[in-house]
Amino acid sequence: MGTPVFAVPALQKLLASVDHQVVAVFTQSPKPKGRGLNEIASPVHNLALQHNIPVYTPFTLKSDEVLELINSIESEVIVVVAYGFLIPKVILQAKKYGCLNIHPSNLPRHRGAAPLQRTIIEGDSLSSVCIIQMDEGLDTGDILLQQTFTLPCRITLPILHDQCAEIGANLLLEVLRNIASLARTTQPLEGITYASKLKKEEGKIDWRDSAYRIDCKIRGMNPWPGVYFEYNNKIIKILEAEYQNIISPNDFANFHKTNSLKTKDIYNNLLPGTVINDRLFVACGTGILIIKRLQHGGKKVLNIDEFVRGEPIPTGTILN
Repeated sequence: MGTPVFAVPALQKLLASVDHQVVAVFTQSPKPKGRGLNEIASPVHNLALQHNIPVYTPFTLKSDEVLELINSIESEVIVVVAYGFLIPKVILQAKKYGCLNIHPSNLPRHRGAAPLQRTIIEGDSLSSVCIIQMDEGLDTGDILLQQTFTLPCRITLPILHDQCAEIGANLLLEVLRNIASLARTTQPLEGITYASKLKKEEGKIDWRDSAYRIDCKIRGMNPWPGVYFEYNNKIIKILEAEYQNIISPNDFANFHKTNSLKTKDIYNNLLPGTVINDRLFVACGTGILIIKRLQHGGKKVLNIDEFVRGEPIPTGTILN
């Protein structure tokens, strides 16, 4: 049971394994996309069809018909990877080894819908991929296997996504090889957080935040929903940036000298959101955000040189 690209490596590994047979795939139904609103099958759907695996796309799992279908499929375990539906208790218990789930966070931290994004947004230095025995709670099941790793200080969502998908696929095979003998570890009661689904309005920059926190949001919310500010009644997305920690007037004086800033303001007097040079360096609650790539709405992505040539934002402007 899976839907997006994140679930593809796990299915690929299962299909390539001589020890396992995938007897059915459940995935979200095709969705209309693009200007023509043509229905597009999910990545998992397409992969299953390539291997002649029966594919089912129910609109709900809470029906007698779906339960009868699942009970009719001869299998020992259900693997769930970013499927998109909550799994009812009767399905969790329908097979010998129940339902296994790949969850990409250091559980119990970041339970919920957006663990990868929240890991980056919150500036975590460590993360994990866990294989859990699913129960009725939200990512509360016992951990069967876990791999923890250090995150690079400026990791981006696409890189973390692909890394966790690959780690999860390999861990899954190891769990399945040893499923009858693996010890189960109950998740601790301390350190529980919830990675709620991202909302578009979360992408609006609050320049009172630190430059570091804004940079975390940019890296964790690209490609969706994207981080943005408003200028001349236009929404401008920031796709890539860097940050400079500045905590004192002396720090700012040194940064001012090194970067040849045109503004003569003392850092402590700058309002958050103030553009401090013609390269679109922006003062934040603490620190300075150095913008590298931007995009007007759905238009072409521009590097900072292209952007300031086409639409320079004057030094001293306070961004909204």
